[in-house]
Amino acid sequence: MEFDIYTLALLYYWMASFIHSGQTLTDREYDDIVVTELGRPTTLPCVDPEMTGTVTVSWTKHGTPKGMEKLLLSASEGKVSSGPPKFSLADPNFLESGVFSLLFVPKIGDQGLITCLVEKQERKLRKVILHALLTVTMVPASPLPYGILRLEASVVPNYMVGSITWAGPGGTPLRSEVRRMETLTKIPHFNQNDQGTYICVIQPKYNCSVANFSFNVDVKMDVSREDICWQQERSNVVPCGCDATVASFTKVPNDLQISTGSVANRPHPLACPPYKGDSVLVRWENLEKRMLPKLVYQYDRWRDSTAPPVEGSPLLQLAGPPYNAHSGFFSFLLSPEIRDSGVFTCDVFHDDKCYRQRTTLSVLKVEVSPSSTSSSLYISCRYSGISQVEKVGWSHQNRSGRPRSFSPGPGKINVNISLPITADNAGKYTCTMLLRNGQVIGAVYTVTLPTTVESAGVAAPSLLPPLSALLLLVPLVAAAVGVLLWRQRHISQRGIEQSLSRHSWEAENIYENPEDMRLTSPQGSVYMGWNYQPLRLEKHTDSVIGWASVLWSLSYYSSPLLLCYLYKKGYICSSKFVPVSQYVGTVLICLLGVVCLRGWGRWKNSEYVQFFSILEETRKNNTPSNKKKLRCFDFDFSFWPVDFSWTEFSNPKLSKAGVSLLKPESRLRGAADGVLQQVRTLPCHVISFLIAHSFGRRMLYPGSVGLLQKFMRPMLQQGQAKLIEEFNGQRNKLVACDGNEIDTMFVDRRADGRPGGSTLVICCEGNAGFYEVGCMNTPLEGGYSVLGWNHPGFGDSTGVPFPQNEANAMDVVIQFAMQKLGFQLNDIIIYAWSIGGFTASWAVMSYPELKAVVLDASFDDLLPLALKVMPASWTPLVHHTVRQYMNLNNAKQLCQYPGPVLLIRRTKDEIITTAYPKVMADEGVRVVREWLGASNTIAEATVYSQYEVDDDWCVTVLQSYRTHNGTAFPWSVGEDMTLECRRRLALFLARKYMRNFETTHCTPLPFSEFRAPWTL
Repeated sequence: MEFDIYTLALLYYWMASFIHSGQTLTDREYDDIVVTELGRPTTLPCVDPEMTGTVTVSWTKHGTPKGMEKLLLSASEGKVSSGPPKFSLADPNFLESGVFSLLFVPKIGDQGLITCLVEKQERKLRKVILHALLTVTMVPASPLPYGILRLEASVVPNYMVGSITWAGPGGTPLRSEVRRMETLTKIPHFNQNDQGTYICVIQPKYNCSVANFSFNVDVKMDVSREDICWQQERSNVVPCGCDATVASFTKVPNDLQISTGSVANRPHPLACPPYKGDSVLVRWENLEKRMLPKLVYQYDRWRDSTAPPVEGSPLLQLAGPPYNAHSGFFSFLLSPEIRDSGVFTCDVFHDDKCYRQRTTLSVLKVEVSPSSTSSSLYISCRYSGISQVEKVGWSHQNRSGRPRSFSPGPGKINVNISLPITADNAGKYTCTMLLRNGQVIGAVYTVTLPTTVESAGVAAPSLLPPLSALLLLVPLVAAAVGVLLWRQRHISQRGIEQSLSRHSWEAENIYENPEDMRLTSPQGSVYMGWNYQPLRLEKHTDSVIGWASVLWSLSYYSSPLLLCYLYKKGYICSSKFVPVSQYVGTVLICLLGVVCLRGWGRWKNSEYVQFFSILEETRKNNTPSNKKKLRCFDFDFSFWPVDFSWTEFSNPKLSKAGVSLLKPESRLRGAADGVLQQVRTLPCHVISFLIAHSFGRRMLYPGSVGLLQKFMRPMLQQGQAKLIEEFNGQRNKLVACDGNEIDTMFVDRRADGRPGGSTLVICCEGNAGFYEVGCMNTPLEGGYSVLGWNHPGFGDSTGVPFPQNEANAMDVVIQFAMQKLGFQLNDIIIYAWSIGGFTASWAVMSYPELKAVVLDASFDDLLPLALKVMPASWTPLVHHTVRQYMNLNNAKQLCQYPGPVLLIRRTKDEIITTAYPKVMADEGVRVVREWLGASNTIAEATVYSQYEVDDDWCVTVLQSYRTHNGTAFPWSVGEDMTLECRRRLALFLARKYMRNFETTHCTPLPFSEFRAPWTL
């Protein structure tokens, strides 16, 4: 009977899938999804409280081929007619309530597209529902005690299913697998605790009014049969071949009998039958003590649960690759003690079948036994599992024959070694155990000679102190020579120490002063530059330090794995610390010597001495002429003089805490604010802090990772040289209120006479973007004046890119543009790409007088993106981490800006503005999504003309509203309009505010796509 039910379910599913093959709706031709269970009464919703009175209702089902429809039910005032009698309206009083939902009991063939059409004079309500049918199969219908329960779920059509999961009683998640076209879960060894309600959760793949559908399956055990064999009383399972009347398993005939041996306390594999199973249990029987079998391990891969072992039994653990217990392939590792010999029986259960393999294990152990006299040393060889041992004996590496041994009793054989230890009796002693099947197991004990002592009682000299002294002497001599030479040239000792210590791996680019050399290149370059050429000594030492820096970065980012490996191997202990510290100290001393030698090499280079002289002169006297000379060099930015600081425009006492940010939504106050609640949520706060300050920040801003910056250093230097040489860019250092130093690049086009030169475009880069190779080129090609800056922690900017630091940096950049560069707020456009939308939206929120903002490939809020890529079980942790430490809510900030906005959407982005809530209602959002879903510009124009949008009329309506109501957002325009007018106005606004760019996320935006936002 169970086989028939299972076969019927499969036949139904294959038939339904065949019927609906070719009906996959790639264009989403429906408004909602409803999943119902086969044979259970259900309701398809269709409600509109405004559609009351004299209405006509019709329910139809789309057929195959496409375009054919079948009438299910029609109703009007005083008249109800339908096709099949099983369909009826859920509310007989639908004329007054506006509830037109369809009530029926679904059967095979009822799945598909079902349309609800309600007509009232000129108004129409049309709702297309994708009806999916769920079939749940439970085999057997009433599971037997200690048997297996199979739960299968299949949905037709299956293309709308995102995932199907199962949960046990109490919400315990169960493992599930997709087989053929159904989702399966199993409950092996079913017992009374497994009775209850099981939940099948279906999550739709596409747009749906609900996040998921849940269906309950009640399971009750058949307790009419209660006889249990003796193995069950001890292991709570039915082993292979047990003639139990509760649940029986077919033992598959096999002769897997293994006889093997192992050395004590050494990992040894215990194999199980090579078949895929649902669960596994291992029983152990000590043949020498004639004890009953004990359950030593039980694992259920569907529940992912392990039963506790019996006290005093061998300790097993599941083996790793190539075995995978989660996939149903089992094997074990045992580090046996001498008492753990015996027979290990491994039973693998799969459905109603059982596979068995027996392993008879003998254990060998070598140890030193106490001696009654001080003239001899006894080495004992103990072995267990005597029944399968052929013989045991000793051997010595220095003797052709066997050493003299004796047996004090069964399972033990000793060898006697005379004291003192000499070269003749020292060495390796091997105890060899030969099994009856021919296998040989050996255990080795090494007897070593005493430590050699000098006749005068003085230990042998060690080479480590002289070597350490020599390594220490080399850098000290080099440092002394460098100091003497430095003093000879009258250059401060403090300056050379700072310079040498901070130029660890960088190659400086030197740009010639235009008064000294000015070339006219075909590309229009205004400067000619060349790379700094180090001398041979500096070049080689710089290479050594560069490799040391790369190795340190690799070690830093791999330190968690490295520390775990060292701990596992036993290297993290006091005995290993002393030699390791000596090696590390030696390496550090060598690196110090290399640094000093590099300083000597730099000192011998006239170009470097010239640069350092200019740097020191600029520090002492920061005049425009000295600054102009210093701009000819590219060097370590930490030594660049400060060009602008936040203290020049703000009160330090008021601004040191940082600029203001939007606060995350506060939770409701009440009993949850008590001390107990705070203690309960403390682990979540700690974990969120660790995540945000470790890998979370680096995943969100990969450009702040030092290793990535090292690899990109040549490209960044080349891009910076291009901005200075070709565009006459000016590099400046800004200091934000949090102390971070912000690296900026300004290109002034005001003297070129171009229309856009008087407008400044401030560029905000993405999460791996730098102004050297980022989005600055787009406004530069248009002739704008451009100010680029690097996020904190990016390039030569200091700090870490948290939201507060980002806003502080943006604030000082805007103030620099106003105070030093001479631009007004109404002459500044903010242009942002990707994650730079956060600083851009913060800028226009804090400075609403800004001219406009352009957001390219940005997002509205970080939280939905984070939830999408993280496991669903982490949702509370992700929500707390993002809102507390990474609250990048661009949409909320942008809504507080009254000025012009341009949203450039990459083809896979979805950004919808809601500054006009009355226009962007349900119908407005629907037509805008239809316009966004157009595949090309021709399709966009088709949608635009389909709704007969009149641009002049839309502009007139908006201007009239602004005249009578002012410019404060949000606008309530469209409140008194018809549905068609609101649709037209929504399309008009979307076309003005949004712009599609057919490319991927990381492609640079061409200037042809960059323009000032539309203004009314």
